[in-house]
Amino acid sequence: MLAAALLLIGSKPVVAQDATRHSPLEQEPLGKILAGNILAGTRRELISASAAAGLPAAPPAQSAAPSQNPPPPSPSEQAPHSLGNGFGVLAFLPPPISRKRLTPKEKFQIYVHQNYGPQNFILPAAGAGFTMLYPPTHYPHDWKDGGGAFGRWYGDELAGFTSNRTGQFLMGVVWREDPRYLSSSSKNFFMRLGHAMAFTLIDKTDSGRNTLALSNLAGATAGGFVGMSFLPPGYNDVTHAEQRALRGLATIALRNILTEFRPEYEPTLQRLHIPSILPPWWTRNPAPLP
Repeated sequence: MLAAALLLIGSKPVVAQDATRHSPLEQEPLGKILAGNILAGTRRELISASAAAGLPAAPPAQSAAPSQNPPPPSPSEQAPHSLGNGFGVLAFLPPPISRKRLTPKEKFQIYVHQNYGPQNFILPAAGAGFTMLYPPTHYPHDWKDGGGAFGRWYGDELAGFTSNRTGQFLMGVVWREDPRYLSSSSKNFFMRLGHAMAFTLIDKTDSGRNTLALSNLAGATAGGFVGMSFLPPGYNDVTHAEQRALRGLATIALRNILTEFRPEYEPTLQRLHIPSILPPWWTRNPAPLP
């Protein structure tokens, strides 16, 4: 009996350590464990009863709730529905870029509308009239006064616009550039202004990569050098052609700036009812684009 008592006393700490190591009571409360076992047994009984009755089993509980605030899409994934397709009142501006890649046929539709739409014949008249008010000093008299002078300046403006657009279109198809404009994702005025000006020299390819804007350079060059065939002597040389090409490039930059800040001033045009004042053939959209 004495030996059995000593053996019992010596084995008690070992048993206690083993019980401590395997017992879950220190990890979870006993009441929680019992409640979990009861719920699990109840669920097994319900599933068995449903299977016996031919009813579908209850769906398993979701492990995590769906996110209440999913991340917003990136600017490249957003289609600019609010601005339409760039036609209408401001038809001379490039349409905003979207996720869909343009085909050569769709690029041609943009070119035809912007190059042969009414704005391409009316805006040069405004430019010719302004030049008639402040004609260059050293131009000959037949370029300064009378209807013939207005016709010459109008032809100069029209030829410059048409050559610029045609050069942009042809090089854009060859170089696979996207003729649309990608707005800045910044809210800062100066960042947006710099983005619009930089987009004159660096634009997007059809696949969405940045590339040298050869289409803009080709259009500005074509618009500047076309005047060498009809301008008066002394103004039909290479130096003046290069100056006109730089002005054409500045015109492209101005169009980008107007397109960039279009969301700010377009509501004002709507409040002034300008679309209803203009004739239908100006605001009509002949070819819906993506």
